[in-house]
Amino acid sequence: MAPGFYLHMRHVHHKLCCWLVLALTIASLPALARDYLVFDVVGDSVSAGVNPDYYPVFQPYGWVHMLFGQQGTSTVPPEAGITNLWPGIVLHNSAVSGSKASEWVDTGGYPYMEAVRSHQPDLVAVMIGGNDFLFYGEDGVLSEAERTEYRTNLAQIVQLLRDNTPVPDIVILGYYDLFDNLSTNLPPAYSNYFRMSAATVDGNEIIHNVASSNQCFYLSIYEDFMHYCYGAEIGDADHLVPDYVRTPLLDLDIHPVTAGHRAICRAFVGILHELDAIPTIRSFQSEAGAVSFTWRSSIGQRYAIETTDDLDDAAWVIASPTNSGTPPSNCHTSVVGSVTARFYRIVVVE
Repeated sequence: MAPGFYLHMRHVHHKLCCWLVLALTIASLPALARDYLVFDVVGDSVSAGVNPDYYPVFQPYGWVHMLFGQQGTSTVPPEAGITNLWPGIVLHNSAVSGSKASEWVDTGGYPYMEAVRSHQPDLVAVMIGGNDFLFYGEDGVLSEAERTEYRTNLAQIVQLLRDNTPVPDIVILGYYDLFDNLSTNLPPAYSNYFRMSAATVDGNEIIHNVASSNQCFYLSIYEDFMHYCYGAEIGDADHLVPDYVRTPLLDLDIHPVTAGHRAICRAFVGILHELDAIPTIRSFQSEAGAVSFTWRSSIGQRYAIETTDDLDDAAWVIASPTNSGTPPSNCHTSVVGSVTARFYRIVVVE
């Protein structure tokens, strides 16, 4: 079914009353969802599957393994993952434990990026920067130069991924705060982490801005982890269970346990469902005889916006020329005048 909506107007007491309603019935169209063929991950130890539940003999089992439908040794079944949406997709996980964003852009010194590019993914998850910020925070200060360096490196990672065939859709994940926004309450023995909460907010802002300015999809997991981490021992009265990190604080570990990895996986599956529904109308409004709506697009697809005033007649006309869209969000505005009804749909142009 095509994503769409209709605009219904009528005169009441000589005043134009407008409202927008999601169409309950839309003319059938060929399947619009993009079938992704190859998936890969740019990441560090979190995406590589480091998980304190699998110590002391290290066995990788994290959110990407869950996404791929792997069981691990947990009695809890894996999340309904990526192959539920795209059964034939080829899966890679190129995350490298301990890696930094600065290393991923150093293609002469490290093979990480070329490994991803050789897989030719059309969908990539990027979760990188945790080790960069741990390094930046060793002196207790996150300088503007360090912010700029990370921002530049992350943007370059996106560019390196896009300078490939096919050009992939990219989902960039933010980071969780180990200390539930209370790192300044840590005991003196953890002084290296005093600024961690503030640095996490700063880092996520950079990640979000890079995603927005480079036509990528941004996934925040900050709220998903809030109150599930070490805050319980440093003043968080709203702590929730289960713990997403290895406790107690004396056993501090920056990696999520299985419950935390599962939270990341669930969040990522959520955005995959959004990608699967593209093109999707997300918000709409009308005023002064015009209608405008935002819609979500994918990279590598072209779209046409079509309209009709009569669904029974099914005489759809192009309201906007064919365009490639600007992921992740676009806006369309039309002058509608005094029509009694108008329907819109977004069509993928092959």
